[in-house]
Amino acid sequence: MSPLRLYNFPYVVQREIMDSLDLQTIFLLSISSKRMNNLIVSVEKVRFNKIKYILYKLTNLASIEAVNYDDTSEVILRLQPIDSHVTYSEKLSISGTSIEFDRSAQLSYEDLTLRFRWYSTTSNENVFVNQILESIQRHSDGLIGHTKECRLYFLTYGREFMLPKLRKVSGSSIFLLPSIDGKTLDEYCSASPNQDFLQVRPEITSRLKNYSAFFGMKCVDFDDPNSLVVPELLRKFTGRQAFTRTSKIESSDVIRFLKKWKSNESFENLETLHVTLGYNSKRFNPAEIKNAIDIKILDGSVNAVVYSCKR
Repeated sequence: MSPLRLYNFPYVVQREIMDSLDLQTIFLLSISSKRMNNLIVSVEKVRFNKIKYILYKLTNLASIEAVNYDDTSEVILRLQPIDSHVTYSEKLSISGTSIEFDRSAQLSYEDLTLRFRWYSTTSNENVFVNQILESIQRHSDGLIGHTKECRLYFLTYGREFMLPKLRKVSGSSIFLLPSIDGKTLDEYCSASPNQDFLQVRPEITSRLKNYSAFFGMKCVDFDDPNSLVVPELLRKFTGRQAFTRTSKIESSDVIRFLKKWKSNESFENLETLHVTLGYNSKRFNPAEIKNAIDIKILDGSVNAVVYSCKR
């Protein structure tokens, strides 16, 4: 069978051919050559304009999906993990990063299986999942468009795991077991600041830096059983909504927060702050807080003042 001479066809025929291909095939074709990438960018504009954001998922495997404005989605790329002792000789280059693959596909929908390694290391010989996701985003910026926002959903285990440094992240759900340290979270937030939401589970095990971008997220939802982050949140949060669970909270931290909020000195953007104390946790003194910030209980028997204005 002779090869299909795609470049020789008219534009309309090229577009019909490309439209008939799934997005994963389109992506793999785009990395074959710069000429092919430019052709796809030219004929698939309508298709790419329907994409609202790119979703990066990491669970037992890695996948990158295009989520459209009509809430439908399509897989751009799937990757399977590599056993630490296995090496594949075949490699595919994406934005200068060599990704290992094999042709003994385990899944029926794949002609080849792209592979990734889990953990970070000082070795220069191995490429790990965070680097692969970063290289995929660099390529998709030139293919689908650099203005597309992205979202992350990570549910994985590993103390050595490194979060990818991606651009234009609008939201993240990070379930990094058994915990995530403050330095790792700081580095991720610095690379992807100003997110609409950031969810972190199961716990943050060390303090964040003084001017962490974490405190600037529009909405945060996190567990802080050791009360390492909540006290700083009550001083530095500039977002709109915060939901957290902790083991203790000091009355002095609550008083300081309420005074700054009432005086409009800080927390101008704040809409919701919800702090849940766990069972057997240290309780603060509500009476002490009421007295400190001069809270008055209105007498229900006294009619409220009625104000009128001329129309």
